[in-house]
Amino acid sequence: MTRAGRFRRQRRLFLSVAVDTFGSGVFLPLSLLFFVTVRHFPAAAAGTAVTAGSLASFAVVPLCGRLVQALGPKSCLLVSNLLTALGYGLFFAAGNLAAVAGATFLVTAADRLYGAAWPTLVARFAKPEELTEWFSAVTVLKTTSLGVGTLGATALMALAGGHGLLLALALNSASSLLAAALLLGVTVPAADRPGPRERRSDTRAALADRPFLSLVASQTLLSAAWLVPTVAFPIYLVETLHQPAYWPTVVVAVRYATATTLQMRISRRVSGWTRSRVLRLAIGAAAAAIALTATISTAPHALQGPLAVLVAAVLALAELASKPTAAAAAVALAPKGDEGPYMSLFQLTWTVSYAVGPAVIGLGLQNPPLLWTALAACVAASALAHRLRTPLRPTTPLREDVETP
Repeated sequence: MTRAGRFRRQRRLFLSVAVDTFGSGVFLPLSLLFFVTVRHFPAAAAGTAVTAGSLASFAVVPLCGRLVQALGPKSCLLVSNLLTALGYGLFFAAGNLAAVAGATFLVTAADRLYGAAWPTLVARFAKPEELTEWFSAVTVLKTTSLGVGTLGATALMALAGGHGLLLALALNSASSLLAAALLLGVTVPAADRPGPRERRSDTRAALADRPFLSLVASQTLLSAAWLVPTVAFPIYLVETLHQPAYWPTVVVAVRYATATTLQMRISRRVSGWTRSRVLRLAIGAAAAAIALTATISTAPHALQGPLAVLVAAVLALAELASKPTAAAAAVALAPKGDEGPYMSLFQLTWTVSYAVGPAVIGLGLQNPPLLWTALAACVAASALAHRLRTPLRPTTPLREDVETP
């Protein structure tokens, strides 16, 4: 069967991902506004409660790996969807900041479980040489669904005003339940698990695996750059550089459009390259984009917006090359059939930056040159972590395509 045929056979799986991500796109851009407008919390207090709940969820990362081992990735995705629906449902009744933090913890803990289970599920379907293509296809699907969901959020606010916030939250909860229902019809191939006398992988083993840990460290540091178009530029362009308010919208639109239209093309273009080469080029592109960002304030006022759009496009290209390749490399580095603990740690490569990045960037924009320097340092450290990866063990399967420096 061709790869396209295998994708078609998993339509329910891809539809589940699309529905779930669409719901997130509808509500997440409005989440803080919901607490301020509907629940009447001060923005700073609500933001602090959300951040506290999100950070607390990192404590369940090792547990998520074990749950994937015990229940299997499909069951864990179902549990994740149900917990997400419950957590967002609790937002309706959150009468104090402690309740906001608790509901946020439930939602983000479910997301930690999803992050551990999803790559493991892909490993059940994809052949080793197809991993990058599968992750690329999912990235396109998620990006498109998120963008459509964000447009839906804009339409809800335009048509329903403040009531649109309640509708967005209800749609998000409903989308998680529908995604779970769609997953019920997905048949997952059995995994070749370690024998009863073999030691199962765990979080400690993943932390002791230096090639894998270097990959996680490198990608986690690099992910700081992905926040520039969506988190830093809206404030920087409008508040600091006094650009028209439409420029942040253009920047985000270019980011989504680049990822949606070019993801699969880039994936096919680099399919014959080693994963290490792709990751090095992505780090280099991110470094160039940060360097260009540092020059925006010195450019003529009329060119500052277009330069920000160029930065967003370069970072989108780096991100769409890096993320699927890194995910495929992580699955390849994990023990076959026992990927759960590895994947629970690998999700740090995107969750850490999105948990702490907004606060750090918010503070950093008080001194933009210092912020760009700090981001450049993160990208440089990412390159160093990638470079310092230890020699790969020749007896370990599926490591040969991650070249030794």
